[in-house]
Amino acid sequence: MKNIYLNTGTINEVFYDLQTSCDGVLNSNNNEFKLVLDTDLIKGNIDAITFINGITSIMVNLTFSDDVTLSMESLSTSSIVFVYCTEGTFKHSFGISGHQSTLRKHHSAVVTSKRSINTLLHFKKNTAVQFSIIKVETAGLANTTNDSLILNLKKTFLDKQQNYSYQGIQNLRIAEKFHQLNAVTEQGMVGHIMKKDIVLSIVAMEIDDNTDTIIKMSHVIKRSTLHQINELKKISDFIKHHTFDAVYNKVISSKNRIFIK
Repeated sequence: MKNIYLNTGTINEVFYDLQTSCDGVLNSNNNEFKLVLDTDLIKGNIDAITFINGITSIMVNLTFSDDVTLSMESLSTSSIVFVYCTEGTFKHSFGISGHQSTLRKHHSAVVTSKRSINTLLHFKKNTAVQFSIIKVETAGLANTTNDSLILNLKKTFLDKQQNYSYQGIQNLRIAEKFHQLNAVTEQGMVGHIMKKDIVLSIVAMEIDDNTDTIIKMSHVIKRSTLHQINELKKISDFIKHHTFDAVYNKVISSKNRIFIK
């Protein structure tokens, strides 16, 4: 078992810390970072892009030769982290003794924390993992994004219990957006703006998917109930019609027998 400790800070500090602690090769330009790791312990790459409005997108593709626990300093109380697993499996916990929840292929998670406790990711050896992270620092959105987005983010994800973690099956629309994000080849300001628009649309989809869950569930239940009622009505109508035909045929048969006699 190997333990890696990662200090929080700016995206620059995080990547330079990773480069140093994991002996990687780092290229950075225009708020984009590409870290290549090729050691006895870790092989793969981590790519990231950060935007001036407090949003960072990170793509991870790694394989470990030993079981690894990555410990990161506690999130700020205004941070929201969206995670999407596209290959492999790994676990997440708040603190070393906290409950470990598993994130599997094609599943997503939302994580926030209001306590000073480290966030841990647990990786199994010889298991390739691919996942994407969008980290939203809502305090950094104050002067750059419309108030409704900030309000909806805080209402949906920050007004929860102290350590909030939600997992669900990956939304196919969001999966397609990540495919579009990874497919952007434009460079410079044009590419930066395109990526920013895609990331913001993913955040908006997350808000929609996690808002009014009870109402959405009630709609599903209502549709299911109506479907069942309609099916029951069809069965009832069939039984009534079949019963009427049976009784009618029985009466006619009886009359015919009386006439014949």
